[in-house]
Amino acid sequence: LSFKEYPEQKLFAALLIKCVVQLELIQTIDNIVFFPATSKKEDAENLAAAQRDAVDFDVHVDTQDQGMYRFLTSQQLFKLLDCLLESHRFAKAFNSNNEQRTALWKAGFKGKSKPNLLKQETSSLACGLRILFRMYMDESRTSAWEEVQQRLLNVCSEALSYFLTLTSESHREAWTNLLLLFLTKVLKISDERFKAHASFYYPLLCEIMQFDLIPELRAVLRRFFLRIGVVFQISQPPEQESGISKQ
Repeated sequence: LSFKEYPEQKLFAALLIKCVVQLELIQTIDNIVFFPATSKKEDAENLAAAQRDAVDFDVHVDTQDQGMYRFLTSQQLFKLLDCLLESHRFAKAFNSNNEQRTALWKAGFKGKSKPNLLKQETSSLACGLRILFRMYMDESRTSAWEEVQQRLLNVCSEALSYFLTLTSESHREAWTNLLLLFLTKVLKISDERFKAHASFYYPLLCEIMQFDLIPELRAVLRRFFLRIGVVFQISQPPEQESGISKQ
């Protein structure tokens, strides 16, 4: 089949190339900032920690200082973040447009199912979250902490709100590592910061519990709500409770 006979195939081929290039760009940013394979390793360790229901979620990523992160200014990192979020929102808008996806599929766009940009949607946001949380824990970037926190609150609440609108189980499954990353990172911040984040996400996380989540996500959510109880002085830490019961 030639492109002359089927001009739409030429268009589809060009679109496919753009999609692949977009994914490569996202991966390149991740590789440059954090070092290749670091993020995959972190995702695997987050999952393993959740499977163990690890108390401290102490995830070690040995290669995290081998990337270019420490050589980039906060403004440069924010610029990369803006690009990642633009890519994420574009993918999100496309994935939400069922009519457009159906039309493309019926017109012969390659694939056994409707085209989607799930990988772009999740990988761009994951990379953005890694950048923000890394800056949030970086003592050398205290001047940027206020902006980082505000960006985190906005990005994370927007992400959770979007997740709640998803009706496809496969789409929700694609977000598993992303939600584990987000929850694990928030669980590792100080109590004072946790208060700000928990109060922002609390109603959204209550809604998420209605979904049929994998055990690992339920375990991390459990940790999240247990910590809310302690930090907001609704309940006592488990060790104190066990001490009281022994008396």
